Amino acid sequence: MITKNKIVLGVQMLMLSGLGFAQLAFAQGSGGIQNPINVNSLEDLIAKIVKYALGLTAVLAVAYIVYGGFLYISSAGDESQLKAGKQAIIGAVIGIIVIGLAYALVEFVVNAMGGGGGANGGNLRG
Repeated sequence: MITKNKIVLGVQMLMLSGLGFAQLAFAQGSGGIQNPINVNSLEDLIAKIVKYALGLTAVLAVAYIVYGGFLYISSAGDESQLKAGKQAIIGAVIGIIVIGLAYALVEFVVNAMGGGGGANGGNLRG
């Protein structure tokens, strides 16, 4: 029987394996791991921090959708588990919408403050 602890453990293992893949993505041919924080100004640093924080919360929201879907599918007629699964999915979708709006707002503010002053012109995608 799959318990809540096993699901949480599985999600944590999935996130840890994602961190390992992220480190591999930054690795150079023979030079080790490259420093991903290459900034020219404080605005650029803040934009990068916000970008990574919002990306992490988006990944967590997607994981919560998967968790809610698992609860929904495995409810087996249990109304409380069915309701919990629906609420988890709805909450995660609302969270993704809020994350997207926050991303747009931060990008607007950074661009309004003079383009961020960095090499990428304040663009959070760079």
